Amino acid sequence: MKVEEIERLLAEFYNGNTDEQEEELLKEAFKTEEVPGYLQKDKKLFLCLFSPEDVEEDSVSGELEDKLSRLIERKAEEEQSFFRRNKARRNWRWIGGVAATVMLLLGVGYAISNRGEYMRPPTPQDTFSDPEAAYKVLQATLIEVSTNLNKGIKQVEATQKDVSMANQEVRNEIQR
Repeated sequence: MKVEEIERLLAEFYNGNTDEQEEELLKEAFKTEEVPGYLQKDKKLFLCLFSPEDVEEDSVSGELEDKLSRLIERKAEEEQSFFRRNKARRNWRWIGGVAATVMLLLGVGYAISNRGEYMRPPTPQDTFSDPEAAYKVLQATLIEVSTNLNKGIKQVEATQKDVSMANQEVRNEIQR
C-alpha cells in the first residue's frame, strides 16, 4: 500500500469515518510494510489499539507497572480518608438541620401567640387638643382642595374648547 493511501486512511480513521475493512487494511499495512519516520507513532498507536498481542512486551516496563501500583494504592488511601471526613461533615449537617427545625418551630409558635396583636386595627389618636385649631386647619385644607379643583376644571374647559375648535377645523377641511 502506498504511503499516500495510508495517510488518507489514517485521516479518515481519526475523523471516525472508517469501516472495519479500512481499519483491517491499515492494520495489515502497519504490520507488513515499512512506513516513514513521521508515521511511526501512528503505527505504534494503531498496533496497540488493534493488535495488542503483536506489541512487544518491552513497551510496558516494570518501572511503569510499579508507578501505576503506587498510584493506585495512594488513590485508595485518599478515597478512604475522603469518606471519613465526609462522615463528620454529615454529622454537622444533621445537627444544623435539627437546629434550623427548632428555630423554625420557635418562630412559628411566636407568630401564632402574637397573632392577635397584629390583627387588631390601630386605634385612632387625636392630633389636636384644641377643637378651634383643628377646625381652622380643616377649613384651610378644604379651601386649598377647592382652589386646586377649580384650577383643574378651568384647564379642562380650556382644553375642551381647543379640542372642539380643532374638530370644527377638521370637519371644514373634510367637507371641502
